[in-house]
Amino acid sequence: MYHKYVVLAFSLGALLITGCGAGAKITIPSYSPPREEAKIKKMVTKSDEIPEGAYIAIAISPNVLNVKRAMPKMKNFLIDNIKAKITQTNFIALNPIASENDVLLIMSVNNYQYTKSANKRSLELEVSFTLSRGAEEFLSKSYKASKNRQSQDVVNLPSESELASEAAKDVVEDFVADISPLKTFQLREFKSLPDEIAFAIDYAKRKNYSGAIKAMENYKGKRDMNFYYDLAILYEAQASVNEDLSGLEQADENYNMALSKGGSKDELVTAAKARFDNFYELLEKTKSQDAKNQGLIKNRNGELGTSTDEFE
Repeated sequence: MYHKYVVLAFSLGALLITGCGAGAKITIPSYSPPREEAKIKKMVTKSDEIPEGAYIAIAISPNVLNVKRAMPKMKNFLIDNIKAKITQTNFIALNPIASENDVLLIMSVNNYQYTKSANKRSLELEVSFTLSRGAEEFLSKSYKASKNRQSQDVVNLPSESELASEAAKDVVEDFVADISPLKTFQLREFKSLPDEIAFAIDYAKRKNYSGAIKAMENYKGKRDMNFYYDLAILYEAQASVNEDLSGLEQADENYNMALSKGGSKDELVTAAKARFDNFYELLEKTKSQDAKNQGLIKNRNGELGTSTDEFE
């Protein structure tokens, strides 16, 4: 009996130490950096016509080389996916008019193999992407995708077009991840809070970030490392959804408060702050570059006699 009481007492003590909300996690929007950032910097173009400064833009060649090796829709699959992924962050603009001073993207189908049997469909795709300005080549790289589906029921098997579309999406995403920031998601883990404010974490799990922030800001109790760290996550989550830089400034302030109150020695806090810093810096760069790119788009659309809205 004595041992049972000891175990029970220990368990209750651990619960009190852990507090409420510890270990709860949420997923928040973030950005992944371009993998070939050094090469992309060479693509920056300066022009007196663009008052906002240097821009980064590509023009897509309408001719996909060796596309006859693939199915007829492959050209559209590749071009449509490029447009969708590149414009996700607008770090790189799609140039509506290509001149000899602009960066051109040329795609080539290196391999396309589609096979089917009674209960299996397979597709292999390899596409090379080349970015160049005249004779100057910035990037030339091949990307592969493999798709395999099996089912005893033929009705459940995808068509060749469906597999080709999926494969095109995969190779394009790999390519764009090399040259541009991409939207992604990251996990954030909360620390424990006092009982009277722990409901804020439940709000956060339901994506009610504004309600959670309001509750935290109105809290009259002790504001320790855990408090500022959790509040930083809430501000980061809310700002990330709308890509609000002012909200990220508030998140940064609260992360720094958490660090000053012992968080600099806490692995969870320092790791979250490092990931936040990377996202904050990348979002600032992306928004700044997007603003410069819009100068090009406005200028080129003026030459075409169209509006930016029509182009988009």
